[in-house]
Amino acid sequence: MTKSYKIRIGWRLIVLLTLGAAIFAVAPYFLLDPGLSRVSISPSFQLHFPLLLVHIFSSFFALVIGWLQFLPTLRINRPQVHRLVGRFYLTFVAIGSVTGIIVGMYTTSYIRQMAFITLVLLWLYTGWKGYWTARHKRFDAHGIWMIRNYTVTLVAATARLVTPLCILIYLVCNRGESLGGVEDVLNHVLEINIWVALVVNVVISEWMLVNRLKKRIFIDRNIP
Repeated sequence: MTKSYKIRIGWRLIVLLTLGAAIFAVAPYFLLDPGLSRVSISPSFQLHFPLLLVHIFSSFFALVIGWLQFLPTLRINRPQVHRLVGRFYLTFVAIGSVTGIIVGMYTTSYIRQMAFITLVLLWLYTGWKGYWTARHKRFDAHGIWMIRNYTVTLVAATARLVTPLCILIYLVCNRGESLGGVEDVLNHVLEINIWVALVVNVVISEWMLVNRLKKRIFIDRNIP
């Protein structure tokens, strides 16, 4: 088994796990029933659930189509399709960001509110930088900023993937203490799983960017 084949298998596994986690997160909302919402709906704000739906589905669509913009064959052979995908993607990001600010303010936990605000600000900033660099034909920088933006897009899915690990760490660190029921443990874990997912995604994406830069420098130095 070659190294490149192992890498392809690894990436396919990551894609499947990420999409599976995203579908799991979105599934309750396909029926448009507020009673199935995983987020507590504020009775004093009638638009809370509609805006939550817009945020969830726009974020989901951004996640589903976002990876297409990184396909070299599409970017080289079908540049017009690549640009169209990018425009749709950034539109979903913008919609998800604006609605995310409003929805985040109605989250009951202050820690989660700060997580929402942080993610939205990073999403907007990296998305704007991606758009701005493309408009100014700085395509190397454009690729870097779009990778960073998609890193933020994937946080919600990664948060689901790291939750079991967070639960395990919590149980190990609090062994011998009264932990309460399953709901109590989950409440503690769901306070920080988004932050953990953000750190994991940022570390992985920046590691990839640094390695790509190292390879480019190595190639440039060895070109006669």
